[in-house]
Amino acid sequence: MKQLFEPVIFADQKTFIWDYQIYSDTYYKGYYHWHQCCEIMFVHGGQGNVVVNQQMYDIRQGMLFFFQPYQLHRIYSEVSPACPFQRTIFYIDPQVAENLLQGFAKRKAMFTALWQGKDMQYAFDLGERSGILEWALMNYEQSTQGNTEEDAESLTMLLLQLLNCIGTGDPLLLHTGEHRKLRYSEKIMGWIEEHYHEEVNLEQLAEEIHLSKSYVSRIFHQETGGRLVDYLTARRIKQACRLLGTTDMSVEQIGIAVGFPNASYFNQLFKRVLGTTPLKYRKSN
Repeated sequence: MKQLFEPVIFADQKTFIWDYQIYSDTYYKGYYHWHQCCEIMFVHGGQGNVVVNQQMYDIRQGMLFFFQPYQLHRIYSEVSPACPFQRTIFYIDPQVAENLLQGFAKRKAMFTALWQGKDMQYAFDLGERSGILEWALMNYEQSTQGNTEEDAESLTMLLLQLLNCIGTGDPLLLHTGEHRKLRYSEKIMGWIEEHYHEEVNLEQLAEEIHLSKSYVSRIFHQETGGRLVDYLTARRIKQACRLLGTTDMSVEQIGIAVGFPNASYFNQLFKRVLGTTPLKYRKSN
């Protein structure tokens, strides 16, 4: 399991990191992780899925995904030379984005809702508007080639075009009113959300979602491309990080609170997936 927290380093006073048309055609497994800033991903082509906020979304051309700071998510794509995964990803500090959007009240409110709101829509099928965003991304890439300094005006234009493609500018429309039938993996993630701090009982989980015990892990892997145990570990460690940063609870108490009654195992697992000990993590945040 790779490290969960991936800090985005804005070097040389830069406030924006841009990776245009990343191409993968041999291997792209994906793993659960989060960043300290906003991550926006536009899909030029490929197939797979994205897991975020206990929901799973299909990857396809024209999809745009918005991940909030410190939001646990996983991107998985089934790649091959015949079906590569092509995407543009950019990272930006939300405060920087809001400063750039000063003077555009509706778009600023929309961006604020995206990065601060709860129960938001995180996946957008742009449909015919995907061509507009494709053009905007290409234009920004061409305008920045060879430039060592950031162009605030071009970046502001890119943000405005992106927000225009997402919706009408009304932040209330970003709340998801989706009532589709949940996949089994989403039911499993919902159950884990309620029980991750306990000793997880696979038999109880299987009974509550009306599956056989042997099928639970298999269907989770089939639908998401990831292992159930990795999702459970990621969710527990994510909560441990929150408690380390917001409470005075001891490391042992936090381990128990997130489902790890064995303090030694909690410390070892935390260091393995975050690259540091719980105490060092607390001191650095």
